[in-house]
Amino acid sequence: MKVTIEKIPSGQEESALIRTAEVSDSVRLASGILENGENTLAGYRDGEKVLCAYSKIYYIESVDDKCFVYTKDDCFEVRERLYELEEMLDYRFFRCSKSMICNVKKIRSVKTVANARMQGVLLNGEEIIISRSYIRELKRKLGL
Repeated sequence: MKVTIEKIPSGQEESALIRTAEVSDSVRLASGILENGENTLAGYRDGEKVLCAYSKIYYIESVDDKCFVYTKDDCFEVRERLYELEEMLDYRFFRCSKSMICNVKKIRSVKTVANARMQGVLLNGEEIIISRSYIRELKRKLGL
């Protein structure tokens, strides 16, 4: 996709024009970011409220009825349930098991493992397991 940036005089209203043959998820995301800024998720670490941009999230895991958000080198708890987070998050995220949601843009590689499951390696080196019932969705998102 070609991107052109034009500098305008101070005081003029800023605007963006997106010319596309098809309004895809990535075009919707770009439009949303331009209009509203990046979406963030609020969580808690050591009693302190923290905000995290969706683009920084690697995966979200449910452990003992608590949900934890993992970034490249940080972790914090969120109050929402996994199914609520799944509805809130955008097209970059998919359910990879009953207890985990993963950011497909943070997957470095995938390979088939035992019991028709897949193992994903994230950009930060962590390994996740994709349950067989969620593999079709992963393949669709990765274009495989």
